[in-house]
Amino acid sequence: MKKLNISSQFFLVFFTIILITSTAFSILTMNRIRKTAEREVYSRLSTYVYLLDLDENKTGINFPDMPIEYFQFSKGEFIKSPTIDNFLTTDEIDEIFEIIQKENVNQFQENYIFTGKYKNKNEVDIYFVFVARGSMKDFTFLITDNTYPKILVKKVAGEVILTFFLFTITSICVIYIWSTKFVQRIRKIQIHIINLPKNKYKIAYSDDSLDEIGELSRSIEEMRIEIGKNEEIKREMLQNISHDFKTPIAVIKSYAEAQLDGMTDEESSKIIISQTDILKKKVNRLLQYNSLEYLEKNREFEDVKMSELIAEVVTNYKYLTNINIELDLKEDVYFRGYKENLYTVIDNILDNAKRYAKTKIKIVLRENRLRIYNDGEAIDEQFLNSIFKPYEKGSKGEFGLGMSIVKKTLDFFDYNLKVTNEEIGVSFIITKNTKN
Repeated sequence: MKKLNISSQFFLVFFTIILITSTAFSILTMNRIRKTAEREVYSRLSTYVYLLDLDENKTGINFPDMPIEYFQFSKGEFIKSPTIDNFLTTDEIDEIFEIIQKENVNQFQENYIFTGKYKNKNEVDIYFVFVARGSMKDFTFLITDNTYPKILVKKVAGEVILTFFLFTITSICVIYIWSTKFVQRIRKIQIHIINLPKNKYKIAYSDDSLDEIGELSRSIEEMRIEIGKNEEIKREMLQNISHDFKTPIAVIKSYAEAQLDGMTDEESSKIIISQTDILKKKVNRLLQYNSLEYLEKNREFEDVKMSELIAEVVTNYKYLTNINIELDLKEDVYFRGYKENLYTVIDNILDNAKRYAKTKIKIVLRENRLRIYNDGEAIDEQFLNSIFKPYEKGSKGEFGLGMSIVKKTLDFFDYNLKVTNEEIGVSFIITKNTKN
């Protein structure tokens, strides 16, 4: 079975609702109209009773809107419409009078009125009004058939049905136009999403409406911008990675070829080992950065004692640099996160500081605050805004993933990282995010 599109689904649901509603409405309306028509019949019959009483000459009254028959006892005189037998037989009239007497067990009082409905031998509903003036020898009895209620019901029902039909047609047209436009807006978004990779996420699309489709459109536009940025970063990364790896690989290859030709000494082997270590470090950084894409809270954050962690990292640099590393660490300061990732953060910042420092690195740890200072050259203000981008080229022409790894890790653990130029040197400051 072919899947219905949204427009057809809207129309089908709306049509079903209209069908059910109209059926229920018709049943309730017809019952209400029928009861109203019957009340109108009784009201008119009661009015005609008094008109008949006012006919002192007893010449009869013309009732143009409904066929009415009657008979009357008044002041000892009996008046009867000539065609009453067309509606009720004598036996049927006697049966009606028995019903009236049963309903009024006491003697008839002044202006006693009784109304009712009776089905005659022809299965026709006969409506009657009985008005007694103190006794059964002084009364008026009026009857009519169902002609007037039928006409009234047909007339009112016709008007109601016509109004409801026009309303239904108008509603269907409105819902069709609305659903068509609704689907068109969705299809435009669909086509836009399908074409995003083809146009390399460069073509924007926006639905300025304030409804949910407009919100969806704006969310997709934000996603497009974010994906575009990520794609640009990936392209830059691929270019920079190839350049970054090219140099040590070329050096290793050239010295290895020289060794095969017997043109090198022991120093060339040391250079190969050195370049291999550089290449290994770059690969490790790349693996660290890639692992952050899959970093998730698969276990509870732990309280990491930062004084011990920092001391451990600094120990590993003891024989790697002649830069003086000063420590001012407050005990019992804990950061929430994973120890291995926080170790990487400190190691990368310290490695960066070691690269740029002239004589000194100072690490100050306080509650929810860590500052790593080096007395190297100030960072260019323009570069401060993009230092955390992958493979962003630094002031010394070096580039890599270290700072990007630091920033993404701290963001995951809900910490802020700020880089500031001091009067002399640069500080990397980590603080707890207090917005949440």
